[in-house]
Amino acid sequence: MGTDTKRAARQRSDLSRIKAWWRTLGGDRFAVLPPPNRSRYTQSDGHEDAAEMFAVRGISTDASFAYWHWQSHDAFDRDGDLTGELYLHWGGDHATVTAGLGDGPDGYRIVNGGPQGAFRLDRVTAVDGDGLPDPEDAAGVRQLLARLDTPSLRTAEAVEYAAPTPAEERWLHDRLWDLLPGERPAAEGTDAPATDATDLPATAPATDTPAATTASPQEPAATDLTAPDLTAAARFVSPLEHRQALTPDETGRLLAAWREAYAGRLAAWSGWAPVLHALLRQEHPDSWDVAAALGPEASYVLAAHPSPRSLELLRAWALSGNGSAVRGWYRTHRTLREPDPHLAARTLSGELTAHTAPETTQTALLDALRTAEAEDRRTAEAAEAEALRTAEADDRRTAATDAPHTAEAATGARPTVTGRGAPADAALPLLATVRYATDDRLPRPLRVAAAAAARDTVERVREAAGRLPAPEAADALAAVERYEAARDDLLAGTGPDLTGYEGGLCDLYHHYRTLSPADVRWLRGRLADPSTGIQGIAFCLELLYAHGEAGRDDLEALLPRWKKELTKQYRTTYTEWRHPLTTLTCLALDLEHPAAADLLAWWAKPKPLWKNPVRLLTHLGAPAEAKAAELWEFIVSDGHDTGHLMTWVLLRARLDATHPLHVAERLIGDPVVREYVLHRVLIGVADPAQPLWHYAIDPRSHSWWRRAQEVADDPRLTDAARAIGLKAARDHHILRYPAQVRPVLTEGELADARAWAEARADRPAAG
Repeated sequence: MGTDTKRAARQRSDLSRIKAWWRTLGGDRFAVLPPPNRSRYTQSDGHEDAAEMFAVRGISTDASFAYWHWQSHDAFDRDGDLTGELYLHWGGDHATVTAGLGDGPDGYRIVNGGPQGAFRLDRVTAVDGDGLPDPEDAAGVRQLLARLDTPSLRTAEAVEYAAPTPAEERWLHDRLWDLLPGERPAAEGTDAPATDATDLPATAPATDTPAATTASPQEPAATDLTAPDLTAAARFVSPLEHRQALTPDETGRLLAAWREAYAGRLAAWSGWAPVLHALLRQEHPDSWDVAAALGPEASYVLAAHPSPRSLELLRAWALSGNGSAVRGWYRTHRTLREPDPHLAARTLSGELTAHTAPETTQTALLDALRTAEAEDRRTAEAAEAEALRTAEADDRRTAATDAPHTAEAATGARPTVTGRGAPADAALPLLATVRYATDDRLPRPLRVAAAAAARDTVERVREAAGRLPAPEAADALAAVERYEAARDDLLAGTGPDLTGYEGGLCDLYHHYRTLSPADVRWLRGRLADPSTGIQGIAFCLELLYAHGEAGRDDLEALLPRWKKELTKQYRTTYTEWRHPLTTLTCLALDLEHPAAADLLAWWAKPKPLWKNPVRLLTHLGAPAEAKAAELWEFIVSDGHDTGHLMTWVLLRARLDATHPLHVAERLIGDPVVREYVLHRVLIGVADPAQPLWHYAIDPRSHSWWRRAQEVADDPRLTDAARAIGLKAARDHHILRYPAQVRPVLTEGELADARAWAEARADRPAAG
């Protein structure tokens, strides 16, 4: 396609039309932000952009506004055409924004998400008398499939979908057969497919035997020479099997094409889950081979079809350490063998312990227990509510005949629902975890997992108890007291999941600002454990090194692994720690260990390329003036800072035997140092025993909030330095978007933060 043709296509795209309409918006007390770039990634960024635009343009700060951010922008493909709804976010007065946006540009519609939601913009599409789009109308097809794929009810145990109309179901089968190889059987061309989904329940079965189908299991049909479009087929497979409507013939043909196109990588096809559901439901002879080939990713599907075979597979995957398999194993075990949630958890915990499964499996089992009990409670409360409705209906019938038949009816007494109400319901999941930690029915590994999970929530339970009725409040507070009495013993010698999301480790970094002897032992144990991965090594080694606890034994425990494992790329942009080989090299240099020479020789080599941006960070080990000079030369060269200024400040502080805050504050106003980098470093080095290496001041972090407070209030610092701390504190989400702070704040923490800020409201912050 030529340049002029591409330009013309872009001018006709959804994006160009929406931008043209967007430029017409705005007026009295309503403004729109320009379309986003990557810097406006979240709603928080959108609100910051609005504040900046208001200041620049002199717009009143109480004006309302609308925008979309970069994540919303993913609704457009590379050609600028919509592939989904465009979410329009907003701030200010909802009614003003609604009026300002209007009905949207010609050919499009806006769905109002209400005062707590976003507006959603999409194309207006044509449908026939049955409400169905033309199969060639991509937007219309997408909208129909999105509607059919939206659950009518979702719980922890099942997802339900509304039954389609007969016309919708025929349309789905027709579209699927347009993409399948071979001729469609005659039965499939009639008004009634071989399996009529309208006669089947809309929820996946949860019984020992998969639901029967109208046709017996059969071998896959012979594959046509024309390869099917499996990517497109997946879009129609899901809404069909959500209603258990895939026929054995459709399933067999899909299986044959899937195995051929994705041989050796079955899980790479986006449509595999509904097809596996169908295979198990139809008792296809190859279903278990397919499940085994998919591996633990298939755990949720297998748990929806409980049987001895699924129990066996799930158990094997669970014992190997897969958390999803643990949850599926627990659910299936309860269905087939032990319905009591505590007894089932006790049995499975014992097996996990006996097979030395990773500690994370106990956490997964605890989550499964908590989910099961919550689901059981909801079921019981629904039954109570139904009993109340029945009693009320009986009362009305009795009143109509003026002949009460029971004492309850005569006195007006009715059964009551024992639900606890909103405050109790909000506290229940947190309170359950607190209770599990001291529940003698559970084995110690599960109680340890509960104690760890409740560590950052117990104060929220205490606060919630104050809003409960007196008997329930007393019970909740007693549970908190039992937890606090047992916590230290349960958590001694334990630590976080080192294999999980790196943000989760950052969220709890403030717990390690000081290290107890038990913490030190645990961290050293993880370094000595050959199963600890690169992220776990980075986390543990950084904490030990920064606190001055890393020693020769820790270094030598890692030396056998460094060449094969620690030389791999590991991105630390969003972590509070450095690459483990950087930290290991610093430790070797500080200890004057013979291995330091080999490590430095590796860093000096030109490859791998990933190490070049962080090589100079190793200069923190065995500080020297020459190293400081080399680092400073890089800093003034305007190169990309990946921790260089932080390293220079910490190195300079060691050379000068002074606090790194004093080194950093001397750079304020220095034109060769980027201001935003210096601000981050000044906050990050507030505690040299735990420097924070995140690429920017993290506004969600407890650690960064506390450092900002400390810098703002440090009497040893200049007014300019304290103003930087105050700016970082005022920009933190704890004051602006407290719901985004992790771990979740208690009401007391939030009140203290606001009081702290209010007490300093008259102090100037950095610009």
